[in-house]
Amino acid sequence: MFRELLVRLLKESLASLFIIDKRNIDMRVNEMNLCARLAHYLENRLREYGTLFEGYYVDTEYNRGVYGSKTKYVEYNDKNLHAVRCDLLIHSRGLKVPDNLLALEMKKEKVDTNVDNDHDRLQNIVKPRTKETPTEAVCDTLLGVFLEIRHNGYVLTTYWYDRKVRYNEETMLFSVCKKIKKISAIKE
Repeated sequence: MFRELLVRLLKESLASLFIIDKRNIDMRVNEMNLCARLAHYLENRLREYGTLFEGYYVDTEYNRGVYGSKTKYVEYNDKNLHAVRCDLLIHSRGLKVPDNLLALEMKKEKVDTNVDNDHDRLQNIVKPRTKETPTEAVCDTLLGVFLEIRHNGYVLTTYWYDRKVRYNEETMLFSVCKKIKKISAIKE
């Protein structure tokens, strides 16, 4: 399935990040730097699939809506629209359907600022559009990802919609850039 392919490409890109940019992780560089490096590896992986991902891009801190409007919005459970800008996005920049393949929010280890808000945002981004959904709201994203970068690995929480929002949490630890432990659980 397409969702599993996106998760695999993301994990392969994360492995590259931990192998090639481990010094940046160890030095605790800014989250935006790590996101940009991850975007680099992810876009290179997408290009390996030729026409499958043709017209899709990996952008960080992207802040434009459909047709170049200035803001993207998410409709939260309170039914209000809130401006949104994801840390990393695989999308067609509004030119293809589906537009958003993956929306990712990243936090570094022990940073808990807005974590609950990020999880809520991702859950709402993957929900399908309904008749009641405002046209300016972002939804129908194939995969939402919350990524916590740790010095020795990462915690990856993925969200998708399958008749309701579902998620999977997985912890991957690296030792000398080798995968040593994987913990995974699917939850509804």
